[in-house]
Amino acid sequence: MSPNPKAHSQQPLRPCHVLIAGSGIAGLTLALMLETHGIAYTLLEAYPELVPKVGAGICLLPNGLRNLDQLGCYDDLRSRVGENNLLESIYVRDPQGKELHYSEGWIESMRARYGYSAVWSDRSTILQTLYDHIVDKSRLLANKRVASVRHLEDGVEVTTADGSVYTGDILVGADGVHSRVREEIVRYANDLGVGEEYADGEEASAEYACLFGLSTSPPPGKQLPHGVLGWNLGYGHSYVIGTGPENRVYWLLSKRFEKPYKGSEIPRFTDEDRDRILREHWDDPITEELRLSDLYESRLHLVVSPLKEIVYRRWDCGRMVVLGDAGHKMLPIIAQGGNQAIETVAAFTNGLFSALTSSSSSSQSSTSRLSQEEITSIFTTLQSSRADRISTVVTMGHQRQNMDTMSSPEMEELMLKKFPTLLPGELLRRWDQTFPASVSLAGLERPFREKEVLFDDEKPENESGEHAAVAKI
Repeated sequence: MSPNPKAHSQQPLRPCHVLIAGSGIAGLTLALMLETHGIAYTLLEAYPELVPKVGAGICLLPNGLRNLDQLGCYDDLRSRVGENNLLESIYVRDPQGKELHYSEGWIESMRARYGYSAVWSDRSTILQTLYDHIVDKSRLLANKRVASVRHLEDGVEVTTADGSVYTGDILVGADGVHSRVREEIVRYANDLGVGEEYADGEEASAEYACLFGLSTSPPPGKQLPHGVLGWNLGYGHSYVIGTGPENRVYWLLSKRFEKPYKGSEIPRFTDEDRDRILREHWDDPITEELRLSDLYESRLHLVVSPLKEIVYRRWDCGRMVVLGDAGHKMLPIIAQGGNQAIETVAAFTNGLFSALTSSSSSSQSSTSRLSQEEITSIFTTLQSSRADRISTVVTMGHQRQNMDTMSSPEMEELMLKKFPTLLPGELLRRWDQTFPASVSLAGLERPFREKEVLFDDEKPENESGEHAAVAKI
């Protein structure tokens, strides 16, 4: 593979082949990042379709969009979504669907503040955009479920369920919350006698279940505006509502469990569980006119799942590492799951690219493959650079979910009376805390987007304190 013209440097790379398990947001983003840098890879997707046409919606925010912009995807994605479907208005509603806060003009205000407008889209549209920007599609293989992994003296070998065998220098698990690669990591760690470092699966917690829905436009008189991001407060439950292209409505109903669950106690849901939750919330007001039943009747996609929260202590073992939901899982209420996955993939790519272009070590020639020590260093640096940021975002999401489900009388008073009066300033304050520390791709151009709030890696190195361009709230 040859480096993309977008890369700053065309310097030779040491040989490396990355195996990627999973063609979700993290997997396809990583594939495109590696291709852009000229790093060889093979992507193995367990299911028959690389870009399934099912799935709910996702909201991409400036910290994730900045990386997609570097990859040439942002303007394309914005075009596919349509300018009038970018995030334009925000609301908060009480349990009766009455408006507590409403503001609009967010397309231009977010673009002026952060350089990017937030984007609501079908997950499949984002996957298709990434897929279309990958030049060499022959590296993307469907129906290749990881069955087993074996470490070789100088590589890693993956056998898929159909008996195919693939070898590489590194195996990346971008295969979601039920990661097969993480299972192999834990197994390998146990074989090495260090399994206690990877036993934190039982520390994963779940306090909420969620219905993820995708619907077509509600009936006349009950329709929502284009480009909405809304939060509906409730007692023990809450909603996130978004609207996007083709009159889509994206909705999440989060419902607090009667008790928190840990690890293997976290329940798996059946269709009967889904139907029970729907019956309990059938008449919930989304607006004063629109009900949950209206969204259900016009549904295109609906799944139910527990909402797991975890940042695993160790993401790697040997030549294997997990990225995205396979390594860290958070609540969806602040729309950071996909964005943080993109950041983690970028951080991994940066570490790998640095190792493959480094000439600081005289013991390594430009044709030598990465040693186990170098790979371990890449993985260790990745996690140490990302763990605190992700843990902070996980905590922010948990706090916000507790706020919206009004988990105490004090929280009810705060959310119904005080919180709406703090908007939009409080939301901007949180975003100003969240976006600037994001990771961008090293070695690639950062397209110029004029903005008031600079990302940390755009600030002068000798600057102390807050940047002068940060607007006051």
